[in-house]
Amino acid sequence: MTSKEHVIGGLMSAIYRSYLVIFLVTASFIGCSGGSPVTIQKMDNTYFLVSVNMSSFISHKAMGQIYAQQILQILPDYEAIVDLSLKDEFDLLESRGLSFSTAIARAITLKATLPQDYQDEIDGMLSVFSYDQDVLGDGHLSKNEFLIYQLFPDVGRPTQCSASAAYGDSSATGKTIIGRNFDWYQLPNNGMSKLHAVTIIKNGSKSVVFIHFLGQLIPVSAFNSAGVFAALLDVGTGADYPSLEGKQSYPFGLRYALENYSTLQDVANYIKGQNYAYNHLVFLADQTTAGVVEENIGSPARGFRTATSTLISDYTWNIPDVFATVNTFMLPGNYAPSPPLDKNVKRWNNFTTLYNTYLEQGKIDIPTMKLIAGNPGTDGGAATSGAIYRSTDLSPTLQSIIMRMDTYEMWVAFSPLGSPPTTPTYIKVFSEKPF
Repeated sequence: MTSKEHVIGGLMSAIYRSYLVIFLVTASFIGCSGGSPVTIQKMDNTYFLVSVNMSSFISHKAMGQIYAQQILQILPDYEAIVDLSLKDEFDLLESRGLSFSTAIARAITLKATLPQDYQDEIDGMLSVFSYDQDVLGDGHLSKNEFLIYQLFPDVGRPTQCSASAAYGDSSATGKTIIGRNFDWYQLPNNGMSKLHAVTIIKNGSKSVVFIHFLGQLIPVSAFNSAGVFAALLDVGTGADYPSLEGKQSYPFGLRYALENYSTLQDVANYIKGQNYAYNHLVFLADQTTAGVVEENIGSPARGFRTATSTLISDYTWNIPDVFATVNTFMLPGNYAPSPPLDKNVKRWNNFTTLYNTYLEQGKIDIPTMKLIAGNPGTDGGAATSGAIYRSTDLSPTLQSIIMRMDTYEMWVAFSPLGSPPTTPTYIKVFSEKPF
């Protein structure tokens, strides 16, 4: 055999060994179950239903890699959709003073503070979404772009949102029924409406469900196997972005709390005990009650607000067994815009009117909660008519969630492509506990 044949033979042997390793690793993922530990289905041509079975993985990094590969199988243009969505985001954000390069630096810093399992999941996905140039709008998804997609609430800024709940004597079931609206920027290509996702992570006592966007590892809205529901809301204080020294990611912090704590109060206590970069609200509910963690970082009034809490003078609430929140800190001593933002006051007053009106007719059930969370005001505008379901604002409602906390029955209205609808169309996602 010639030296050239030896070289070729050696190369072929190395290639064979590489393919053998890939085959064995893939086989370990699939195992005896006969299927992938990550499945993704397009449901009602509206949202992706993702199921992740953590017990089938040899590592969190392997989970991230397989998840990313499965995304590309069901949505080959995923990278182009996320890339263009990020371009739309930063066309807006850069006009407000946030550069793409600054967001990258923030994301890299915060990633290093995440629990190792979450870093490993991201690294697994970055082995697939790994284009080597950070150019927004080029149709590719670089590592830094995907990292921003994971940490966007920390490094950019989310928009509005609202949430409310009826429980006890105000609920038709005697148990909590929640309505949660997630509002987001109205961007030119509306790419996020192509990425609606409900992700079930099955992991024993750490099992969780996220209502968010395909490929994200963070909750926007979520609940755990113990029956605690949580949702993130924005609160703007006007303060400068802080130093990230000693700071953590609050969406990943919420994920950790839901995976590791089983009661509403324990989840709230964990959240309050961390040091986050951005102020925010965390709406929480279980079968018996609801409230919100007011996360004005550094404020001595930072705490958990309930329906019976004393509020600042701009707001009043006297509806028994009903809770609501808009994008304002309301605990005395906490920061609140002064005067308060008009859209927050009008939505708050609209919540008061809606609950008082419907409670005069009977207790709150699923259909009634759809009418409350889906209320468009007179024109779909929060600042003009107090719309809960927003369609004419800069940040319309992308996801509206209705859920019975005792049975896990859940309905979601996902924003379609095109112009925001004036009223939501709800789809039943779960009839019972999905774990």
